[in-house]
Amino acid sequence: MSLGLVSSLALSLNVGGVQSAFAQTKLPDVTVDAPKPKVRQTASRPQTTATRTAQQRRVAPRNLPPTAPVAYVTPSTGTIGAPPSPYAGGQVASGGGLGLLGNRGVMNTPFNQTSFTSQLIQNQQARTIRDVLINDPSVRTIQAAGGGADSLFIRGFYYDSGDYALNGLAGIAPYYSTGANFIERVELLKGPAALLNGMTVGGTGASSGGAVGGSVNLVTKHALDTDITQLTATYASKTQFGEQIDVGRRYGEHKEWGVRLNSKYSNGDTPWNRQTDEFGNAHLAVDYHGENVRIDADVGYQADKLNPPLRFFGVGTAVTSIPSPPSSGTNFQVPWAYYAPTDFFSTVKGEVDLNDRITAYAGFGYHDSNINYRYPSPVLSSNAGLLSGTPGTGSETYKTYAGEAGLRMTADTGPINHAINVGYSVTDRTYTQQVVSGKMPNWSLYSEPTNIGLPSFATLQANQTVGANLWSIGVSDTMSLLNKRIQLTVGVRRQTAGTEVTNLVTPASSRPFEDTSVWTPAYALVVKPVEFVSLYANYIEGLQTPTVVAAGYANSGTVFPPGQTKQVETGIKVDFGRITTTVSAFDISRPSVITTSSGGVLTQELNGRQRNTGAEFNVFGEVTPTLRLLGGVAYIHGVQEKTSGGLTDGKRAIGVPELTVNLGAEWDTPFVRDLTLTGRVVYTGAQYVDAANKLSLPDWTRVDLGARYTFTSPWNGKPIVLRASVENVFDKAYWASAYSGVITLGAPRTYLVSTTFNF
Repeated sequence: MSLGLVSSLALSLNVGGVQSAFAQTKLPDVTVDAPKPKVRQTASRPQTTATRTAQQRRVAPRNLPPTAPVAYVTPSTGTIGAPPSPYAGGQVASGGGLGLLGNRGVMNTPFNQTSFTSQLIQNQQARTIRDVLINDPSVRTIQAAGGGADSLFIRGFYYDSGDYALNGLAGIAPYYSTGANFIERVELLKGPAALLNGMTVGGTGASSGGAVGGSVNLVTKHALDTDITQLTATYASKTQFGEQIDVGRRYGEHKEWGVRLNSKYSNGDTPWNRQTDEFGNAHLAVDYHGENVRIDADVGYQADKLNPPLRFFGVGTAVTSIPSPPSSGTNFQVPWAYYAPTDFFSTVKGEVDLNDRITAYAGFGYHDSNINYRYPSPVLSSNAGLLSGTPGTGSETYKTYAGEAGLRMTADTGPINHAINVGYSVTDRTYTQQVVSGKMPNWSLYSEPTNIGLPSFATLQANQTVGANLWSIGVSDTMSLLNKRIQLTVGVRRQTAGTEVTNLVTPASSRPFEDTSVWTPAYALVVKPVEFVSLYANYIEGLQTPTVVAAGYANSGTVFPPGQTKQVETGIKVDFGRITTTVSAFDISRPSVITTSSGGVLTQELNGRQRNTGAEFNVFGEVTPTLRLLGGVAYIHGVQEKTSGGLTDGKRAIGVPELTVNLGAEWDTPFVRDLTLTGRVVYTGAQYVDAANKLSLPDWTRVDLGARYTFTSPWNGKPIVLRASVENVFDKAYWASAYSGVITLGAPRTYLVSTTFNF
């Protein structure tokens, strides 16, 4: 189907060479000489001939071809159609989106942000967004490899897969995992961002991690100024074959109109034994970028089917030491398990320049996510690797609406320039769940359970509906002096959040809609002592969903306000021209609900705390024109404070390794023209599994190697790019991550090959 779409679109665009005619708005001028009256052959004839020649020379320039269309320029108060340009090396952009504050360049951003480009996505053969974020040391994927989900730890705090933003609208990206093929930028912002983006729903909406350690915004591909027609053939071990299609065009006198289609399909056996994965998506982007009005519209669909999915492991109370991981590629899942999510998603965003200094904007997004599944989530029940589990089959849906509207404006008061932003945002999510469970025998982590038959499912385990509604108004002012050498940002957001639960299995857990509000401020400073050095500092908060105290406590029914995570950060950025480094230090404190007891009476309080302090070093760009670096080092010390009864005060936080390293390099070889060798090392330190710090996972190192070669097509003279890489070269088996009492395995050695053809 994808090939058919591309063929018909290519024919309609006349890809064979006459598509430039579509860009013309009128036919070229034609010069026709007026008839000359007959004259007698006299001595004046030479003079007449000279005059006639001069006239022809004067009009001859009208026969020149028309000039190429020139696109309209987006003002500084706008964001649509004006993504920050790629930095030297092309792997990272020179800036990114900051929500309420609009687009900012790296050196003018008072936060630690990295925006990965589509060039990096394509060259690294990233399948989903987790493959892109492996380039940053402060990010670790915590969902199981081979499990079809991309939840993260950012700066040691949980980031739910349902919180990914699409074109600035949180929760609109595909819920569990997003294919990377239709993404132009992956904007990673480290640290909380309540002022910038408002509060996130987080999973079901009943409780939210709040994106307090960082957030991710996915910017979709739109038509470029130059035409693009690409076909990429892909292979991933063991036998996954696929294709990707990318077609884009712009039309109009000023290239106002754009359309771009991206699609992907792959199917086959994965690197794990007995697992197949069928994955596909299609994304269409249409836009109008006029002189004073800009509109982007996106619509997409994605489907995945994993048979069987690999899940995380719970850790039973009888386990006193985490057993060794099974051999690489072992499939511990039962053969009848499956996992099949589908996502329909769309966004519409618009901007109107009211004058040279004021831009009004609005956006709306809709996301409908459905998943059907059948599997057990295994629990480690002994030190020897005995597994137990309750199998379940069910379905879940997430319907999410998100919207925003506001004004961005600039004004001058004497020597001070003001960039003022006023914005309203709203997110509404409805979650439904129905699960029926069964029973099955125990099995071993080290032997594949191919002999365990499909059980009967007869016990209704879950039947609930959860609603969450978030809305807020934010205001900010960035005051600049001395040609932006000094920039002070102050802002505040009023956030209201409410939830409701209808539980048909345990009606006592149901509760009506209740909401509460909180003010969340932010302050940030940028000082540039010289143009290529930027010193920055910030105080900003993150918000978590309000908690309602359940039955059984003395304060049952109490609604706590959104938990306010607080960050203080400072750093220095140095742009050496073609390579940029960032050194930052941060302190993040996240509150949590704890249980206290007095005279045998239990009470819940919003008084617990996890505190992560750390430092980061990031680098991206070109060391030389033939050598590129990307990655860094992160040190994070996560500690539990104010725990229930003080039992684990001072203990390390679960799943937060103190040291993580990600460093990748690309080298354009001198001995073979257009041959590039690539490599990456990923290191993760030891991490604790439980709050008491009695169980831990050892550290691990992963090595990736690859190459790419570009040559000119003998058919059309356009580049053909061959890519090949190996992830986890040494096929190391390892426990990758721990969070909330569960642990996950890393991926086995994976071979990736692709070829991109340009037409």
